[in-house]
Amino acid sequence: MHPYPESDWALFLDIDGTLIEHADHPEGITIPEDLPDLLTRLQLTLGGAVALVSGRTIDWMDRRFAPARLPASGQHGAEIRLAPDAPAVPIPIPRWRHPLEEALDRELATWPGTYIEHKPLSLAVHFRAVPQFGDAIMQKVIDVGTGLGDGVEFLKGRFVIEVRQGGHDKGSAVEQFMRSTLFTGRRPVFLGDDVTDEDGFRAARQAGGLAVAVGPRPTQQADHRLATPSEVRDWLNRLPEALESVSP
Repeated sequence: MHPYPESDWALFLDIDGTLIEHADHPEGITIPEDLPDLLTRLQLTLGGAVALVSGRTIDWMDRRFAPARLPASGQHGAEIRLAPDAPAVPIPIPRWRHPLEEALDRELATWPGTYIEHKPLSLAVHFRAVPQFGDAIMQKVIDVGTGLGDGVEFLKGRFVIEVRQGGHDKGSAVEQFMRSTLFTGRRPVFLGDDVTDEDGFRAARQAGGLAVAVGPRPTQQADHRLATPSEVRDWLNRLPEALESVSP
C-alpha cells in the first residue's frame, strides 16, 4: 500500500537502489532523462523540502542530476547542504582516511571483481560482481581498518562495505535538515533500500514521519514499501498532482 501524500511532507531520498537501479560498478548507473525534472517539480510542490541523502558525494549529485540542484547530504552524513544555494559543509577529513585508502589499495589490488570507491571523507568497497566472496572481502576491510584511528565505523550493506566516521549518518543528516528553514515544521518521509538507510528511517519516524522501504530487504522500521526504483519514480511522478488535491 502506497502512503497517501500530505502537503506538509518533507521528502528525503536515497539514490542507489531507491531513485535509480543498482549497477555492478558505481559509475555504471543510468539516470533516467526525466528524473532531474521530476525532482525539480517535487521541490516546487513541497516548498523546497526535498533532499537527496546518499553515500554519494554532493558534487556527484550536482553533476549527475543537473540542472536540478537540491538540498543534499553526501557520504552518509559527512557533508551537508541545507538549501540549494547554500554551501556544502563537510566534516574534517578523518585521520584514518588516507592510511586506510593506501592499505586497501594494496591489500585488494589482486582481489578480482572488487572496486574501491574513493570519496573525500569516506571509502566504500564494492563487490556486487563477486558476491560469493562478500564475507571474506568485508572481513579483510575490517581487519585492515581496525586500529587506524578513533571513530572509524564499518557498515555492511548489500554488496558493499562502507567505512565512515562515527557520529555522522543519514539519520543525523535528517535531524539537521529538520532544524533548517526549508524543512522545519514538516513531516519527514524517508525513502531508502539498504542497511545504510536504517538511520534515516529511525530519524524520520522519531520526528513523527514515515519510513518507506524500497525492495525486498527485511526491515522492522518500514511503514510502507515500494518494490523497485521504477515504482518509486512512478509514485513520485504522481505526487505533485495528488498533493494539489489535498492542498487547502
